[in-house]
Amino acid sequence: MRSVTDEQLIQWVADGDSSCLATLFERHHRGVYQFCLQMTRQPAHSEDLVQDVFLKILRKAKSFRGEGSFKAWMFNIARNITLDHLRKAKRQNNEAIDEEDLVHQLADNRSAEQAAAGSQSMQLVMQALARLPAAAQEVIWLGRFEFDSYEDLGRALACNAGAARVRMHRAMALLNSTYISINGAPIDV
Repeated sequence: MRSVTDEQLIQWVADGDSSCLATLFERHHRGVYQFCLQMTRQPAHSEDLVQDVFLKILRKAKSFRGEGSFKAWMFNIARNITLDHLRKAKRQNNEAIDEEDLVHQLADNRSAEQAAAGSQSMQLVMQALARLPAAAQEVIWLGRFEFDSYEDLGRALACNAGAARVRMHRAMALLNSTYISINGAPIDV
């Protein structure tokens, strides 16, 4: 049995069946949360932003034209909401963040041994990533953790695939140089 696609679900939401939004939420809330957390570094704010994203998806469902994937459209919404939040937070001079808590929030579901072995390296990468401009952070996060193609990354960033590829290359070069300044060696991938 073939499962219902995200694109069909958002069409049903657009047609008035808001209950389909729950399925979209279940499929994507973790990825949206992790993106928001990467950008804001504040778990409570990230949870609020996820709610804002899905409320906007509900309000704007009819504007999904199907020209790309639902996921790219959704992350474009998440990106815009998160950037708006960051602009407001910058004006209000938000509270400091706990880097160790952030690393635990972003940890994946690997075994305890694998997580422990990579914890120090991950902390250094996260420190380097945190030092990058927001635009570089979002490109890296979306391009490495959310999308498999530059076409979808481009849609999420509101640019074409070629521009997304260039942005990714530049962001990764900046991440590597920042990591070298922290660790004294390039990122070992």
